[in-house]
Amino acid sequence: MKSRHRLAAAFVTFFPLAGLAAVPPTFDAAVQDLARGWLADNGGVGLSIGVYEDGQRRYYNVGTSRVDGDKVPTKDTVYEIGSIAKTFAAQLLARAVVEGRASLDDEVTKYLAQPYPNFTRDGEPIRLLHLVNMTSQLVDNIPDMTQVRTVPGTPLPVTKMEVFTKYSREEMLRQLHRVAPRAAPGGDPGQSNVAAMLLMVVLEKIYDEPFDTLLAREIEKPLRMASGTAPPAKLLARGYTRANEELPPFEAPMAWVTGSLRYSARDLLEYAAWQVAERDASVKIAHRPTWATPDQKQGIAFYWLTGDSPHGRRLFYSGVTFGFAGMCDLYPDARVAIVLLANKDAQRAQETLRALSAKIAALARPPD
Repeated sequence: MKSRHRLAAAFVTFFPLAGLAAVPPTFDAAVQDLARGWLADNGGVGLSIGVYEDGQRRYYNVGTSRVDGDKVPTKDTVYEIGSIAKTFAAQLLARAVVEGRASLDDEVTKYLAQPYPNFTRDGEPIRLLHLVNMTSQLVDNIPDMTQVRTVPGTPLPVTKMEVFTKYSREEMLRQLHRVAPRAAPGGDPGQSNVAAMLLMVVLEKIYDEPFDTLLAREIEKPLRMASGTAPPAKLLARGYTRANEELPPFEAPMAWVTGSLRYSARDLLEYAAWQVAERDASVKIAHRPTWATPDQKQGIAFYWLTGDSPHGRRLFYSGVTFGFAGMCDLYPDARVAIVLLANKDAQRAQETLRALSAKIAALARPPD
């Protein structure tokens, strides 16, 4: 089994679209080498890359879609995208703001059926803006995954996935009565999956529709993307933990905006290409930093982390799940977007994928 995996990992598939002869062959070879290198250095299983440049789309794939198989992933292989999904939810909020359905200054409790006085700290309530620029000061997770214990014969990540799969909207709203900001909302940013899940509930109230329906109508169908909440089972890659434990598909509705949304490189690149074009008014709002470091060199927009690069503005967001890792990287000034999807939660996966994406951007837009 291991020898077949190593053999399959040595093969790379490349899917250019028609009319891309303007891109030098050395670019393709260099990206392929970088992809192989990432897979080898990180003990990966499979990796799919999509590159958008001035209207052109190119795809690169290495490794396998599962350890015990020899099938190389394609641009249509489906991966969990992790926290990249938060930018989708934030984009929907930006659309609601443009349409006049909501204001970023609105208190979150305006869109909840019950009062939550615990959402105010030091006189400052949690507002919609705080949910998308990561300053809500809410805890990272409910339910508390640190309390989940190993079930004999079952990998711990599988047990945690089952907890999320059974977790309901009603139970989350009940538990939120016991959750309070750790500091005044609007202060220093911090990771909070709870804030993203709360944003999903708020969006359903704003639009009076289920999140999956809203996502399909506002983003997936206009961009000709497949469903991220119900992708074709035959296209799913298998996910693997750092210990190479194979995981089942993650199908938890309450985790759609934090871990269980799933797309292919082709789908995610369509989203990234739309984002990098910045023609839509809601996209422009979603890219506007609303929090910044004291030196103004780094910021946070609608979940997008922002800063400067040798290629102009850079907006990016990455994510990991129990068995996947991904990266979405935008360079609006250079008209370049890059997506990377891996079916293993490798050590330091987000950091190494960010570095890999920066190298690919340097190949697409080499310095003068």
